[in-house]
Amino acid sequence: MYVLSFRDMSVNACAGVTSAAIYDLGRMPVNRNWWPAENPFRYPLVDFADFASQVRGKHVCFLVHGFNVDRDAGYSGFGAAAQEMGPGGALLIRNPPLDLFIPDVDFAIPMLWAGDGILPLNYPFLLGAIRTTGRNFAQFITGAKLACDRISFVTHSMGARVVLESVQQSVMAAQKGFKMPSIDHIIFNAGAASDEVLDDPDYAAAVDAVHNFVVVSSRADTVLSGAFPAGNAVEQALWKNDPGANDALGRYGPRLKPGSKALGKTRWFPMPAAGRDPTYTPPNHGNYFPTPWTPAQNYPNGWAEDPVIIGQLSQAILGGRQPPFPPEVTVTPRV
Repeated sequence: MYVLSFRDMSVNACAGVTSAAIYDLGRMPVNRNWWPAENPFRYPLVDFADFASQVRGKHVCFLVHGFNVDRDAGYSGFGAAAQEMGPGGALLIRNPPLDLFIPDVDFAIPMLWAGDGILPLNYPFLLGAIRTTGRNFAQFITGAKLACDRISFVTHSMGARVVLESVQQSVMAAQKGFKMPSIDHIIFNAGAASDEVLDDPDYAAAVDAVHNFVVVSSRADTVLSGAFPAGNAVEQALWKNDPGANDALGRYGPRLKPGSKALGKTRWFPMPAAGRDPTYTPPNHGNYFPTPWTPAQNYPNGWAEDPVIIGQLSQAILGGRQPPFPPEVTVTPRV
């Protein structure tokens, strides 16, 4: 398994933004334990040319974490998620087995960025790091001449803005001579971005380029109902062209204008308040991906019911099928 990093990997927390680096985590055995994380981080770097040859003509899916995720949580939690997209994941040892393998994805790669620091003080100041990460991603795609056939993204929280910046910058760079791979899907889980973000003119090139947007939201998300509006208000005062209003995409779903270019290619899956089974509860902000440091009963590597639901949704979407849960809601223009 590979890991793509845009953060200083020599430290676990409070890392600076870096140019792209690819690390090789090696083969993933079925019984891989992701926690405790290996510290210090000892995995070898991969030459860009070797990586480019591996992904040529393939479908690559990047898994992108959100704010307040350090190095070890990023590569272990999202590594546990990425492992399940490939054959022989750890959940196969459950009884009964639960397989999240996605045959249509050739490489599932966690993507790390410098989204942690002194909390909560640095939250409104992250936009600069996000935009720099986007530029560095564009340089990685174009400079390494990654001739993937398709690229998809599965994101959590502020990873939504990291990916929109990355796609926007990559598409703009591609206009200067490099042919971009097809941007197949972006799945936004608990998106810490404005519910109007897909109509933001600063992301117009990204919206044009992406074939399919998928929004997964939850009204039970207390981070997006409280911390997001408060942090966003400060962010808007600090940054030019701050993307959007204070209602979060990952809580209220997409708000698209009549005539929006995103209308025909955006799907919305709000997590219902109840109704799946007696054990179901709608996810709060931190319940979308596995957390290997807090194992759950009957699940290995920090998986639990909510992350499995998201894994099944990603499996279905990226495999061209209808997710089993939650029910899809038609996206209509809202003002």
